[in-house]
Amino acid sequence: MNRKDLKKDTLIKLAIIIGIIIAVNIIASRIFTRVDLTKNKSYTLSPVSKEIVGNLQDQVVIKAFFSDNLPAPYNTLRRQVQDILNDYKSYSNGNLNFEIYNPTGEEGGDEGQKEAQKYGIQPVQIQVIDNDKLEVKNTYLGMAILYQGKQELLPVIQSTANLEYDLTSTIKKLSTEKKKKVGFLTGNGEYDYTKFPNINNILSAQYDLSKIDLNSSRNIPSDLTTLIVMGPKGEIPEWQKFLIDQYIMQGGNVAFLLNKVVPNFQQQIVIGDMVKTNLDDMLASYGIVLNNDLVRDAQCSQVQVQSQIGIPISINYPYFPNVSNINQEISAFKNIKSVILSFVSSLDLNAAEGKGLKVSPLLTTSDKSGKAEGFFILNVEQFQNLTKNAFDSLFNSKPMVVSAVYEGNYSSFYTGKPIPKDTVQGVKEFQGTQINASQKPSKILLVGDAEFGNEEQRPPKDNITFFVNMIDYLSDDEGLTQIRSKDASEAPIEETSDSTKKFIKYFNLIFPPLSVLLVGLFVWNRRKNKKKLLQSK
Repeated sequence: MNRKDLKKDTLIKLAIIIGIIIAVNIIASRIFTRVDLTKNKSYTLSPVSKEIVGNLQDQVVIKAFFSDNLPAPYNTLRRQVQDILNDYKSYSNGNLNFEIYNPTGEEGGDEGQKEAQKYGIQPVQIQVIDNDKLEVKNTYLGMAILYQGKQELLPVIQSTANLEYDLTSTIKKLSTEKKKKVGFLTGNGEYDYTKFPNINNILSAQYDLSKIDLNSSRNIPSDLTTLIVMGPKGEIPEWQKFLIDQYIMQGGNVAFLLNKVVPNFQQQIVIGDMVKTNLDDMLASYGIVLNNDLVRDAQCSQVQVQSQIGIPISINYPYFPNVSNINQEISAFKNIKSVILSFVSSLDLNAAEGKGLKVSPLLTTSDKSGKAEGFFILNVEQFQNLTKNAFDSLFNSKPMVVSAVYEGNYSSFYTGKPIPKDTVQGVKEFQGTQINASQKPSKILLVGDAEFGNEEQRPPKDNITFFVNMIDYLSDDEGLTQIRSKDASEAPIEETSDSTKKFIKYFNLIFPPLSVLLVGLFVWNRRKNKKKLLQSK
């Protein structure tokens, strides 16, 4: 082959390669697929999303409004949103379609802005650098979801991290004719869920939420799917306990989030006061016991204190356990990495033996745990500068269960007892028929802490996810928990023993230079032997 033919052959091969690359890019832009290697399958639609869009009975139309040519981190957002919408469309059996507008583009910009205004999507301002100048631009980053004359908005989408959850939950909300009902008990000092903006917004999109004030209604609705008893500060009257008992006998699901010990800051030394809810005897009759103790854990969250020179410093506070041992066999909690609890008490699972219940530990502390009983001193200073012996004596207990789920049939606490009466004059007595045993199985979930979901204390995101997933689990509506838990936080670094720390320290000090020395000796010896071999020849 002469030089001219060789050059021609090379050009032909180069042209073929370029043609293949162009063809692959054109096909890839029209046929959407991806390989998702992330642990939680963050870039793959969850089975529940596929199921919801696959079972649509009518057309869902999504109008997306995204500006082009945006700076980082928004520069790839339009393409990412389009990929996700293509995924939804491919699983919808033709019942989901979408349009993407560029309201700030040169072509079709006026039409796009009119469409955006029509559906209530407002422009947002972002900072961009243009010609070395910092400018503020009006951009569009939202979408409208339409179904059977109803409309929901996602007004601002800054990333795709939670887009699948937002889209699927919105589509489910639009296509669901009747929501399940969830009630929060009130009237005895319980937490007010309306003060929890994130929890309230997430749950109200899926459920009809209501306050159950037995002092006024004197009735728990029979169509209530789940009842939440969250941190009562006073004793629940016997007649209210009876109504809760009868609700459970009808197959109702209940979450008891109870504080056994709360801090008292009115003295120089912070001590813990016991909370009497009057629920212990009824729960014990079911096989559910919350101990009168306070759990501490070396794997814990930090609090800020003032140093001796007045500078705020963060130190570990063992009465705020950072629980990473979460029951992964329950799908609702599968991807939650940790939950931070405060002043939590332990559960006695042995009390359920012989009750015919399925008991599943939900939250369990680390293997460096301990507990206080009787008198509770809560000052942070007691955990500073601990000696090894003091540390070992404080954290010498096995892991403790601080939350569990009880499933099965229960016997009424009031079997063979007279029906309790309300002491208020003029109140009608209980008119229904007393139920002495469960008519169908139900779930009771117990957490030895009610503060973990209190958004007024700014809990971590995983706490909120755990709270919402807990209600989904009790309400037999676990589907969306698979998506909500995708964007989970990093798992906490667990405590390691002193011997392990020393091993890692000296391994890092000795192994790298020793490896270099051994390799050097090997190379030197090899060269020496080669030199001898050459000299012998």
